[in-house]
Amino acid sequence: MEVTTLNYRMIGSGPPLLLVHGFGVSFQIWRELAPLLAEHFCLITVELPGQGDSAPPRPGQSYTEAAVTAIESVRQKLGIPKWAVLAYSIGAGVAVAYTAAHPERTSALVLVCPPLLKGWRWWNLRSLLWLDDRQAAIGDWLLSGWRLYGLVALIGFNARPVPLTREWVEEIVRQPLPVLKACLREFPPAEPLLAGIDERWLLVCGTRDIVSIRPPRRGVTVVYFDGDHSGPVRMAEPIAEKVSGFLTQ
Repeated sequence: MEVTTLNYRMIGSGPPLLLVHGFGVSFQIWRELAPLLAEHFCLITVELPGQGDSAPPRPGQSYTEAAVTAIESVRQKLGIPKWAVLAYSIGAGVAVAYTAAHPERTSALVLVCPPLLKGWRWWNLRSLLWLDDRQAAIGDWLLSGWRLYGLVALIGFNARPVPLTREWVEEIVRQPLPVLKACLREFPPAEPLLAGIDERWLLVCGTRDIVSIRPPRRGVTVVYFDGDHSGPVRMAEPIAEKVSGFLTQ
């Protein structure tokens, strides 16, 4: 079976830590966090299928399955027996699927700002995807122009006027729309996402993050930083401290 080729980079030294980015933002999301984590870990940052410089999945292939297979191919290529996995935002879906498929290769799982979608948040997403399934032009319209800018501003920055919004939008629009839609379509709601929780998991949530503000109270270690969904960029130091503390304990 042909495996999707992922673009990846390595930085730092120490125990291996895989970094999985979020929705359409590629390597850029790690520019503040990676230098801090690289003081303690050998970081392997990947760009998911069809994003950045990574090849897209085959037509008709499950996006998540393609991503999991491609990530495992990177691990085998690098000869890493076992690594910890850190995922940001919607990258949590791929990271959880990888951990479930390869538990013997995953020493720990850290989810930073995981979208814990339930209730009206989940049904809003499914309604938009339902419309897109019936008329793709609707999804194209929503993921472009001022609509995309508004979504990024709302989810990333709680609708506050932040210059970083424009930068994120400009990067997202460079990614293929079918890939972005596949990421959204295959992302699970909160309960299935967290079904495999054990002591190896850490959730790092922002106190003002509207999509990950309600983590479960039992069964997983949860730590908080004072920020919104843009945590890896704007609150990199406290996040790095919490992640390093958990992974080196």
